[in-house]
Amino acid sequence: MAHAYTLSTFLRQTPNALLATYFTRRGLLRLVDFSSLGKTETKPIMTAIEGLDSDVRASVEADFQSIFSLATKSGTRVIVDQAALRGLFIADEIEAMENHYHRALWLWLEHDAGSSSTLFDDCVTVARFDQLSFSASRRRKDLPEQVPGYDDSVLQDMAAAISGIYKRQGRGYRCKVDHYLRIEPTRHCFYAYPEDFTTSELQFDGPSLARRTRKSVFEVAFVFRPDEGVLEISAPGKKKDIQTLQEVFCRCALGMDRLPPLNNSRCYELNGLKNRSFQFPTDPLDRIARVDVAALRLQVNGQPRQRFWIESDPRSGVSLYDWMEQVVDQNSVPLSMLDVAQARIRVEWEPEKGSKPRTATFTLGVPDSCTLKDEPHHLVVKRYLKAWTIAA
Repeated sequence: MAHAYTLSTFLRQTPNALLATYFTRRGLLRLVDFSSLGKTETKPIMTAIEGLDSDVRASVEADFQSIFSLATKSGTRVIVDQAALRGLFIADEIEAMENHYHRALWLWLEHDAGSSSTLFDDCVTVARFDQLSFSASRRRKDLPEQVPGYDDSVLQDMAAAISGIYKRQGRGYRCKVDHYLRIEPTRHCFYAYPEDFTTSELQFDGPSLARRTRKSVFEVAFVFRPDEGVLEISAPGKKKDIQTLQEVFCRCALGMDRLPPLNNSRCYELNGLKNRSFQFPTDPLDRIARVDVAALRLQVNGQPRQRFWIESDPRSGVSLYDWMEQVVDQNSVPLSMLDVAQARIRVEWEPEKGSKPRTATFTLGVPDSCTLKDEPHHLVVKRYLKAWTIAA
């Protein structure tokens, strides 16, 4: 289920003591006795918030939505990583906190935008990268494996170049580019904020409606993996626009003369997974108990529209290969005439301290689609894809 913000959920999940500190900091809700409220008793707080002036209430909601964006497992990891980059090692401290809402509001209270620290705002922006769409069609994976430039001159050059691209569309007359570093694994993230078209919208001005003009920005995000030479872009526009943005990155951040000719070679070789003898060797130190092929999408060689999906849950006790032998008539269509276009694989680790074993189920597709994320156990699997001769 999507992580969707509601005020009631936010108040119910956040410790009352921290909410009291927040509102005291803001000079609000002085009549609410937070210490007497039950853990999930939110009605008095919501009633008090509803009684605030509309502008003040909107400001509170804006704070809460920013805090909420970090109230997840991945948000906590962003907080730990970004703090470590600043020499703040807080992993043990926040691990002891009640939940992710506690950790996110604590960060706001300690490093909010009103202080000299930019840690909270930077964490919110970095977490935003996890919500953006980075499609395979907008990915270059054939660039030099090097650390990109990201000093002020590079960021200014990128901003000017991006502004030039969108000026031709009647927007982008101003642009700002920021750089963020992510660790484990290393990712260089560039966030550009070009100015969007001027718009007007109806808003309440006291009891009346009035039309107000505003100029907002839109998002252009670059994520570069220096260890792989992979560039991903999330931005509006057609294929030509994305290629122009790729060229901007190559020239400004990588110091190249031009965007190199496309050489996105096939990334995954999945045909070996047709055979039950396919091996998944692992290092005992990684404590992987088993690796199973859970499903395959097979298509007839040279006939991509003639395809079928075969699957068997590894926990059912029926091997996918036993099931495939029963349903695939190899006299009519031998396996040699079938290509694996997509595979779903399940990895299970040895259980720890009596807990249920950790699992990771992911899908690979030809040529280079992959559902593995930049999470610790997923990164272990990514490392094995080459050892298993799946990745080039």
